Amino acid sequence: MEDFAIKSINSVGVLNVAKIHKILASPELTDAQKADFIRKNSSEIKSVMKQEISRSEFAQMMQNRPLIRFRPLKNSFTKQGDKILLAKSLGISTKEIKKYINDIIDTNFEIQDNLRKDNIEKVKTYVYRHGTKDEVVAFLRYELSDVRTTLEKLYKTMEDNSGGLCDYFSRPIHRMSNITLGKLYNTIDSCLRESEKAGFITKEKYNSTAIWALVRIYQIQNNSKLIRAYNLYKDLTDV
Repeated sequence: MEDFAIKSINSVGVLNVAKIHKILASPELTDAQKADFIRKNSSEIKSVMKQEISRSEFAQMMQNRPLIRFRPLKNSFTKQGDKILLAKSLGISTKEIKKYINDIIDTNFEIQDNLRKDNIEKVKTYVYRHGTKDEVVAFLRYELSDVRTTLEKLYKTMEDNSGGLCDYFSRPIHRMSNITLGKLYNTIDSCLRESEKAGFITKEKYNSTAIWALVRIYQIQNNSKLIRAYNLYKDLTDV
């Protein structure tokens, strides 16, 4: 991509993919300016993005377009831009994105080739930003499904500012219900069990990580009562 700083949208000139990325990632521009840019140039953004976007490029673009807690208006404009970027990277229209996500889930994340795998990873990045809760649960299962990397991926997605599960539920618009909490924990627990059965983690590691994950999920949900209940239970069992 071109190496230049975007300090004023008025000086951009003819748009291309590199310039769009630089505008959205520029620290010199305010959120309001970026949102206004997306709104005013949505049609042109769609038409000028003619080159392929790789998985790493798409992930980098999303990383440089952070979503902010308690800023729903700003985030809604960011979502519009994210949808345009995802559609281009998949070679489909923005209207087809929902169906594409559903097809991935309905076919149980079937991977025929590297292109399909790359596209699933792109959609995963998008879902962890803007997907429904059920979509997030489904993609979490996919993310943890490789028994060789279940532990590593679990720790990563539960970190703050990782673009994963924790970041998704840190936004007020994605409040975690108890039903969703149960689905998340069941998914994590079953994936840890599969990793343990395959010999990639020990039974002791499975047990300790399952407990850690339960507490971490409740921390994300901000359920302090259950955290205190767990600590009390742990204190009693350690006696």
